[in-house]
Amino acid sequence: MKVLITGITGRVGANIAQNFLERGHDVRGMVWSGDPQAEKMKAVVAEIVEGDLASSADVNAAVDGQEVILHLGAAFQAGGPFTPEQYFDTNVKGTFNILEASKNLGDQLKHVLITSTDATMFKYPEGGIAEPIAEDSLPLSTTDWYGYSKVLCESLLNRYHAQDGLRGTIIRFANVWGAGEILNFRQFHLSHFLTQFENRTDDAGKSTYAELQAENAKSDGGPRLIVARDVNGRPWKKHQVEVRDLVHAYEQAVGNSNTFGNVYQLGSKKPFTWDVLIPYISEKTGIPYSTVDLPTNPTFYEYDLSAANNDFGYNPTLSLNDMVDEAIRYNAEGGGGIIPTEV
Repeated sequence: MKVLITGITGRVGANIAQNFLERGHDVRGMVWSGDPQAEKMKAVVAEIVEGDLASSADVNAAVDGQEVILHLGAAFQAGGPFTPEQYFDTNVKGTFNILEASKNLGDQLKHVLITSTDATMFKYPEGGIAEPIAEDSLPLSTTDWYGYSKVLCESLLNRYHAQDGLRGTIIRFANVWGAGEILNFRQFHLSHFLTQFENRTDDAGKSTYAELQAENAKSDGGPRLIVARDVNGRPWKKHQVEVRDLVHAYEQAVGNSNTFGNVYQLGSKKPFTWDVLIPYISEKTGIPYSTVDLPTNPTFYEYDLSAANNDFGYNPTLSLNDMVDEAIRYNAEGGGGIIPTEV
């Protein structure tokens, strides 16, 4: 198949490209002019074309002759900051251009997959979310420009499928980790919460900040992990996804007619809770941890992955412990250190 991947230089796009090339497909990547990561794609022997997603002419040229379109290119939080206009031009107008160009391929088009995000949903109510979240469990409601732009992108795909019969699918990512990144997730580190609470002026916030300072002092300036819990002592819970599980998802979904017109939420094999994962990271890294009840809306949710499993055989295999073990090996080989960063 002839496969176009927008956002091919990103960690997800690059790995998907490698997988499709290894399986004998022709891969073309669309990158923005001056992308510093474009050079690395020469190593995977993908055809690279430069262009702007907001330009219909550039998108039409990139889509021309292709059979499968994997649209991963976007302006998103980690790559910013971006203005509202940039979010709209790159994400919304860019997706419109991709869908319009895909429609114009006619019967040559086998499938177009539009990448979305769980940032389209509000996942942090006061008490958390007890039941697993299916694709239609929560309204698409967000005022964040990145998330809102993706709400509009999903709506565009729905319109093209309903009106034009476009063979299209929406794939929502959970929070994505690549090699080594699990150890760097900010919300595993006490330093993150010190920053979050240092300017709280309410009594609960000030009391928690003092407690965090006391716990931090136990490490004498060194790093310290945290088992985050809500005000009732319930450990936080989260669902994320690893890049290799996303590669598996695209391999399974592309060309599968069961997916046309549908949206799928992707996540890892299982969610995790802070009280289980943090002690394991501590044991493997030697970094001590503290347990603190936090007076803030908790992270407490997981995803129901049954739709993706039933419709295209999505079966993520990586456990959180595997990710920790691999991250430690990765760092030991010079891949990086334990530095809290947003991912």
